[in-house]
Amino acid sequence: MLGACEIATETVGAPRPRVVVHAVLNPDEAEQVILVESSLTGRVTIDTTLRFDPLDPIRTAGGEPLTGATVRLLRDADSVGVLADETLRFQRRTGRYTVPRTRLAIEPGRRYRLQVRTPDGRVVTGETRVPSAEPGWQPGVATVAQPVTINRSVDTLRLAWSPVADARTYAIRVETPNGPWFLFSDSTRFALSGTLRNFFVGGFPSVWFPGFRQLASVAAVDRNFYDYNRSGNDPFGGTGLISSVQGGLGLFGSALNLLRRDVTVLERDRFPLDARWVGTTSLGEPASYDLWIEAPGTPRASVSGRERIGFRRFLIGTLEGDALRLVTLRGTSGADTVALFTARVVGDTIRGEYSDRFDTEGPTLLVRRARIP
Repeated sequence: MLGACEIATETVGAPRPRVVVHAVLNPDEAEQVILVESSLTGRVTIDTTLRFDPLDPIRTAGGEPLTGATVRLLRDADSVGVLADETLRFQRRTGRYTVPRTRLAIEPGRRYRLQVRTPDGRVVTGETRVPSAEPGWQPGVATVAQPVTINRSVDTLRLAWSPVADARTYAIRVETPNGPWFLFSDSTRFALSGTLRNFFVGGFPSVWFPGFRQLASVAAVDRNFYDYNRSGNDPFGGTGLISSVQGGLGLFGSALNLLRRDVTVLERDRFPLDARWVGTTSLGEPASYDLWIEAPGTPRASVSGRERIGFRRFLIGTLEGDALRLVTLRGTSGADTVALFTARVVGDTIRGEYSDRFDTEGPTLLVRRARIP
């Protein structure tokens, strides 16, 4: 009465790799960057341990650069265009191709085309029209970030801009330690609450971190940019991604910067750790930190803050009981660690040590002081 059957198996060969292109033209940039790579099919072993390098972004982000391609940008009806140069990093090609402004200045309202020809003869093309600008527009003006200070407990950052011709929609972006918070809006007004949560990250962390200076920006984007970023790839069917190039996959779009805000984030003092902490580094230099409980929790709370002197770098970490773990960041990304400090909070003092994997020259003893602006 018992029986069994064997399901036949068949090995499926790896598909032929496709050309993948990513480029967003921006009139404010000193150079236009076109990334060209091969789709991953399991043919090559990818090193996922590399530190990200913006001059070798494909390889260090786990991709396979497509090198030696002929890449051109063409304006309007031009049939020749401008040849892009491939970036060399440590004498190695990167699949990163650039066209400097001195050879082709991207202008608002103009139409541009992309041509990519790989060494084996495959051709990928794309076309975009850059959103228009108001009369008197000058490159770089909209990239200057205006300083703003908010207390995230009570304040809301309100943004407003003029409508832009040839724009499909507007992209609002805030840089956070957990990666960018990003949203499209058809309106020319947008309000960002101080209590806003980042729904793109697991656990829904805060968007605004006390002690941080975070860049908030708005850009007008074309239809190609909008369609590509609003779509996604179905891991089962492999469909759903809206590509804007022909002969391959990817994005050839454009964006026009409209405004930027350099947002200094503060918070009211609510917990014993919320204070200014001062000490002396191992080099004998003064140190001063502003710390806050960013998000209370049991048993572990989230901590954020900043250095007030010296490099003025940002801090994130955790507090569990009296055990404090602080990470010093090179920029605003939580993945870019400079130093790791493990300590105990006892009354008005913090005492600990630095991991020898990173910088170890910070203060090992900090004392609480009144927070004076």
